[in-house]
Order: sequence, then structure tokens, then C-alpha cells
Amino acid sequence: MKYSFTEKERNQVISNFMKDGKVISVPAKEKKKYILLTEFAKKFDEGKTYSEQEINAELLTMFSKDDYVEQRRYLITFELFKRTSDGTQYWLNSDENVEVAK
Repeated sequence: MKYSFTEKERNQVISNFMKDGKVISVPAKEKKKYILLTEFAKKFDEGKTYSEQEINAELLTMFSKDDYVEQRRYLITFELFKRTSDGTQYWLNSDENVEVAK
């Protein structure tokens, strides 16, 4: 699943939902969640595998402890990351149809 968005939309979502690099309120609309999670994905290196604990630790730097689990699920739903079937290893999705702007 991929949403297209402009730089203006990105800036507006970041302005409305983030302060000092932390999400102050999780938007209800999926497109806005997608925009925030593409920002989150910029923290990771393509081709590197991360443990679930590493993903959780990074999510907690941006999202509250009440929101990070749901956002981890959205990373997979939005196809920004792939993971092993047991959920212990994650990596950026490098498929051509998924773009994470750096």
C-alpha cells in the first residue's frame, strides 16, 4: 500500500502532528500515518536487518508507548518494512514500487 503525497502535504503533517521529532498526536487518516512512518523509515539503512527490539526502541523515540505497537504493524501494512514470519527481524522494503525518500 502506498500513498502519494506532496512536499507541502508532508510538511503540513509534520507541522500538525510532530514537535521536536516526536509525534504529539497520531492522525486518524491512514495517509497521514503513512507520511509520519515514511519519516520514521528514514532512520534505517537499506539492506540492513533489524531486530524487533531495535524497531521498538526507535519507534519509542518518535511515538508514545501507547502507540508504538500499532505503528509497528503499520510499517508492514504500508509495506515500508518487511519482516520474518516470526516477527523477530525487520528490514526496509526495497521493492521498486515502494519509495522511502531519504
